[in-house]
Amino acid sequence: MLRAQKIAPAEQDALAGLGSPKLDILAAWANRQLTCSHCRRCTLRCEVLREPGLDVGAVEEAYAALMALPAEERPAAVIALVQERPELYHALRRCCFCGYCTASCRHHVLAPERMRAWRALFSEAGLLPQEKLVMVDEEWHIFSAYRAIYGIGYPEFTSLAQAAEHGPGLVDTLFFPGCSLVSYAPEVVRRAGEWLTAAGVSWALSDDCCGSPLMSAGLFDRAAALRQRVLDQMLAAGITRMVTVCPGCGEEFAELLEGVVDIVPLPELMLERAAALEAEGRPAGFSPAPLGSFAVFDSCHDRAEGRHGHAIRGLLERYVPGAERREIDHRMKGTLCCGAGGAVAAYDPDVTQRRVERVIAEGAKTGAGTLITMCPTCTYTIAQALLGMPEPPIAGRHYLEVLLGEEIDWPRVFDELGAMWTGEYGPWLNATFF
Repeated sequence: MLRAQKIAPAEQDALAGLGSPKLDILAAWANRQLTCSHCRRCTLRCEVLREPGLDVGAVEEAYAALMALPAEERPAAVIALVQERPELYHALRRCCFCGYCTASCRHHVLAPERMRAWRALFSEAGLLPQEKLVMVDEEWHIFSAYRAIYGIGYPEFTSLAQAAEHGPGLVDTLFFPGCSLVSYAPEVVRRAGEWLTAAGVSWALSDDCCGSPLMSAGLFDRAAALRQRVLDQMLAAGITRMVTVCPGCGEEFAELLEGVVDIVPLPELMLERAAALEAEGRPAGFSPAPLGSFAVFDSCHDRAEGRHGHAIRGLLERYVPGAERREIDHRMKGTLCCGAGGAVAAYDPDVTQRRVERVIAEGAKTGAGTLITMCPTCTYTIAQALLGMPEPPIAGRHYLEVLLGEEIDWPRVFDELGAMWTGEYGPWLNATFF
């Protein structure tokens, strides 16, 4: 919610019922502190808001007005609003949900969830095209199709479905690499799985998606059902811990899993288990590739707590010989967006291109040789941008590539993604998705 910490009217009534003027004053003060003041600081921080002259408070007010209508009247009202204010629709379709606009809001307003909630209204009004390629709750989508065509699978590992069928006692941890990594970087996933086993973790693998593409398409109920399906399998298997590679996956599952299954960032687990192995006189188990100077590009999903970022920096400095850390200007809580969020590239690719080029330029400005990423989608986006540059100013690598000594062959991946549409499976793909 945009005003996630605002005191609700019912809570204010309860406070007022206590008959304390001080509590009434406190409630009123809290609402003022957690409500947009239209200072337009967010407008200055984000070009998506700046170009049409919007602020997050104005976006919230328009949303609240629509939600006050009966549900059956909203689609027509949304269409009318878009016709009247096309700049609002344009801004909301170009939002990457990165949260940079309100990351330093003095009133603690949080934008991403509300900005994303507009996608549901657009979807209900028929204003948001549904791309079958990213319907990740169905049997076939871009990731499952790519894995099937190129024979990518993990029969050597216990799957989540197998663990659920077996029941409690087989494993206690779910390894959740995320759809990009599990599809485009199978050797990295295998090495990570081997490391988990060697580190004494009993685990099962999920090749599922967290549902983020469905959320970007405004299909909240379908995304929730997908995550619930994963949780049901975890509970059937007796799993108590989910280990995530991508901060975004952890964020998508956070509310559903709270108090039920612990979500642990993989780099945090690696740092902890490596230290324990060394204390036992055993090797940490990494096979680090040469690195030299590096800068970490933090994920916008890691901005709040920085759990992935802190652990990755610790891992690289401790376990990669010769690693020399440098920091970009926008990092940790001030990190920028790579431009991949919200499926914005499908609507306005210029936004994605400008943002990813800005990130690459910041990394290069440090003089570092490598820009280290934590979110596989960021890794994908930066790799694609670097391949399009005649003289890339910096290399881009996921932290697992460095720690595990397995490089992702992005030129091959991009070639295969293109070739699959014209090869022997081209007719099937086109019939399936178009």
